[in-house]
Amino acid sequence: MMDCRLTRSLELLMRPTHCVAFILLLLGMVMFVSASAAEKSSDADIRAARQAFNQSILDQDVSAIGKLLAPEYHITTGRSQQSHGVEEELQSWSSLFGTFPDFYCQRDIRELRVNQGWGLAEELGNWHCHYSLNEESIHSSGVYAAKWQLSTDDRWLIQSEVFTTLTCVGNDAGCKPPAPID
Repeated sequence: MMDCRLTRSLELLMRPTHCVAFILLLLGMVMFVSASAAEKSSDADIRAARQAFNQSILDQDVSAIGKLLAPEYHITTGRSQQSHGVEEELQSWSSLFGTFPDFYCQRDIRELRVNQGWGLAEELGNWHCHYSLNEESIHSSGVYAAKWQLSTDDRWLIQSEVFTTLTCVGNDAGCKPPAPID
């Protein structure tokens, strides 16, 4: 009886309309698996790039930081300072490392969503920074959002970041809030 059912199923499948439907179903499954694999690859690539960014901060390697930023990169810092473009951002990092030789900041990904078809990704996470000012340790932390975009040479680059400071522990000079908005 099983042989008859299998034979009957194969006969139905071999009908032209069923055959086309079956092929389309298989093609759809292959595309889904392929897209899913690409998203997993992109997720891993972005996580590796974020880790490289953290390492670049630890190493105070301004050049390495620059390689992870899109040309029109834009940032709003936890103190509401803004900069636009890679050169301006690299000058900020150079100044920061020159002023605070013990500066360290790490970004930890909490959530990552990828739009593989458009080559875009959203990263949400937590950050914490440490440096010394007037021989006193300053610790600040908060949350951030980053937008990534895939470049023409298949590198994920940070297009923009927004940081919000939620805590700051240290002296008043180190934990100075942003100027009020008029």
